[in-house]
Amino acid sequence: MDQIIDALVTGGGMLWKALWGLIFGYVISAGIQVLITRDAMARALGERGLKQAGLATGFGFISSSCSFAALAASRTIFVKGAHPANALAFLLASTNLVIELGIVLWVLVGWRFTLGNVLLGLLMVAYAYGLTRLWMPKGLTEAARKHAEDAEKAEGMEMDNAMSGSWRDKLLSLEGWRHIAHAFVMEWKMVWKEILFGFTVAGFITVFVPQAFWNALFLTSGAAGQDNPGFLVVLANAAVAPVVAFFTFIGSMGNVPLAAMLWSKGASFGGVMSFLGADLVAATVAWVHAKYYGWRYALYVSALLYICMVAAGVSVHYLFALIGQIPQDRPEVGQMVRFAIDHTFFLNLAFLAVAGAMIWLHLRGKADQA
Repeated sequence: MDQIIDALVTGGGMLWKALWGLIFGYVISAGIQVLITRDAMARALGERGLKQAGLATGFGFISSSCSFAALAASRTIFVKGAHPANALAFLLASTNLVIELGIVLWVLVGWRFTLGNVLLGLLMVAYAYGLTRLWMPKGLTEAARKHAEDAEKAEGMEMDNAMSGSWRDKLLSLEGWRHIAHAFVMEWKMVWKEILFGFTVAGFITVFVPQAFWNALFLTSGAAGQDNPGFLVVLANAAVAPVVAFFTFIGSMGNVPLAAMLWSKGASFGGVMSFLGADLVAATVAWVHAKYYGWRYALYVSALLYICMVAAGVSVHYLFALIGQIPQDRPEVGQMVRFAIDHTFFLNLAFLAVAGAMIWLHLRGKADQA
């Protein structure tokens, strides 16, 4: 029983430390989402090209960080005419380059992981763009689009928060803030279970899984201060990490506390990076892909993304090694779990007040429409 309590306290402490960052990130994400519609995205992403891939990445960056919302948004722009390579770029960016994920990483394990995650997302987009040029069966994508059209008709997940007027009009009007509040609440409705599950699982794994298991799983990558693993160790770590993610069933935000836990347990920097990009090969995500596009396309996308995340994880590791910026400190879990009257306490109070205001605006807007 004591171990269960320790696990819950560990997970809760990690969540407490990251809470203000989560709220801050989702407020920013919600604010940006009201400024652009998926129809506009699809019109801009119809052709394959570097410009379009860059736009898709930018659209993903300002989109939702919830893996399942990102899957639905990617399907929508794909059905509306976006090239499949651009839809993939959007999907990768919307789960790996979003603001709130970077903030929480910074809070838990430091700025190098935030920067590494940005590079990871950009490299995954670049690798996916190159691989789809080499390996994208035309007949397969056409069948996937038809399957997606049928699936969207059966169960749409449209979440455009469009309203008329310029971005300045939206930000300076009560109606605009109601839209932002609505997007904020909808985001939390989609991700709160994932976030709670992710932090809880991180707590239980930290307490119940012995260090010997991690040493065996990730070879000798970072145990006992070994901070310069060989290439084969880095590659093996990067290849194993997505397999771990497959069995956790957690999306992008839920992966963050687990990534922090893996770093504290001895995984290499490249392995942790690969794990952060692996939310799109979790078992639940693969199942949703199959539901949207059919199993053939789902297996194709999963294999493609797996190759991209392993290659990107290894690439980020050696890019950081080249400039001598691979993190050296491996914070103990206790450093990520702290309840105290400190800056985190006051930041959490302030942003909980912001969250309360968002919820009030959302409910007030619903009442006015009733």
